[in-house]
Amino acid sequence: MSTSSGRYAVPPEILKHKPRGSMVKKIHGGYYVYAMENVKNPVTGKWQTKTKEILGKITVENGYIPNEDRGYTVLEYGAYHLAEECTDEIKEQFQLAFGKDENAKRIWVLALIYSVNGFRPISAISLLYKKSSLSVAYPNLKMGETAVSNILENLGRRDTEAKKFQDILLQNVKEIAIDGHVIPRYSKLDGMTEYGYKYKKLGSEQINLLTAYDVTKGRPVAMKMFDGSKNDKASVKEFIEDVIVEDCLYLMDRGFYSPELKTILAEKKSTYIMPVSSNMTAYQEALKRGRGRLKTFVYKRKEGLRTIKSVVEYQESTDEGGTKTIYFRNLHETECEKANYLECIEKKVPGYTEAKLEAIEKTFGVIILETTHNATPQEIYEYYKERWSIETFYDYLKHQMDFNALGVQDWAELQGLAFMMLLATLINGAISERLKQSSLAGIYMPEVMLTASSVKAIKRNEAWAIENASKSERDIFDALEVPIGSELLPSNSWFPT
Repeated sequence: MSTSSGRYAVPPEILKHKPRGSMVKKIHGGYYVYAMENVKNPVTGKWQTKTKEILGKITVENGYIPNEDRGYTVLEYGAYHLAEECTDEIKEQFQLAFGKDENAKRIWVLALIYSVNGFRPISAISLLYKKSSLSVAYPNLKMGETAVSNILENLGRRDTEAKKFQDILLQNVKEIAIDGHVIPRYSKLDGMTEYGYKYKKLGSEQINLLTAYDVTKGRPVAMKMFDGSKNDKASVKEFIEDVIVEDCLYLMDRGFYSPELKTILAEKKSTYIMPVSSNMTAYQEALKRGRGRLKTFVYKRKEGLRTIKSVVEYQESTDEGGTKTIYFRNLHETECEKANYLECIEKKVPGYTEAKLEAIEKTFGVIILETTHNATPQEIYEYYKERWSIETFYDYLKHQMDFNALGVQDWAELQGLAFMMLLATLINGAISERLKQSSLAGIYMPEVMLTASSVKAIKRNEAWAIENASKSERDIFDALEVPIGSELLPSNSWFPT
């Protein structure tokens, strides 16, 4: 006999396969098994049945078929545990902005998944969550494709918490680098993908990603997507409103040069350092000044374990408004660029000739900077060189993300994804910073994360135990001052606000 009558009846040949303590429902012609529990109604005081998560399905041919993830006895643990334990400061700042409710948990868990696995398609997130220790530490979260899409869309359309988080990151920041990153796109469904200035190089349309970067702490503090057709000047004028801080030094690329931006910074009593484009009159005038006797200083930079020393020549001028233009010529870079050019001539590379060498040799090793910052020429030069550490961050994005495979199309979802990229990178950066301060400073992050991921959580007698780690695994955790732990439990740092 069936459990009911009519179109939702469950026939006996299906019911005989029903696991004990579960309920079978007929949905779209299929029979699905749900977990059940008895709960007491707080109003009536009566006990009633409550349906919980789906366990699997039943067919006449195969009987009860549990979900693929049902019954997992081994979960990915080590890399997630490392990420959690190294990010106390980031988590605290995140919770100050987003709170500790279920939505905040989902955002944090998604960021952990991205930081450990790279930027994966949203269709893959649910399985990654279920196979990880996150499913125990943060149980019963909806992380399916629709749920993740909703997370991204809500972050893009309602950015109150995201901006609050960015404001927390911007507190006490005194040096900010701003840079753009072009992302090739092969879909126009998002409305942001358009032809841009790098079309010839990319062979595709593009969208633009801008990032503000805390130079002192070496981490991003804000990210935002812009239409592919917008140039750097137009994008940064919009973006600067989110990251404007009084009495702050801004380091920017030549593409951001505009009188309007300079006015905005001056109104906030902030200063800037920006290279002068070679097609500007100020650049050509500075090249003329870079003749005759120049002042010098020694510039030092790290290259692996070595310290490279270079002599830098310079000459400066100041206009009536106090803006300085400084000509710099790094002699070490000059020789390297000339050697490379001569090698290209020798190999008969098209476009490289003795005649052209004579014309452009005066630009080798040269950078001309415009600034309103009150510092010595040597400090100005070193400040600007530090700005390029942001490229390391972009390398992380390039190697961890196939943007066109992420399954994100909607404009709001793209903005939400930009925030998730920020949060995931902060988590990854926190681990990297811990690594730099450890005895393992010579080991690369991918190797650390790969070794850590070898540590699993194993289910024994309904409890999750952490497997015995090898010496190499223990050495990683010990060096980073993170206890491996012995038991996997729900996270104790989250509770409803």
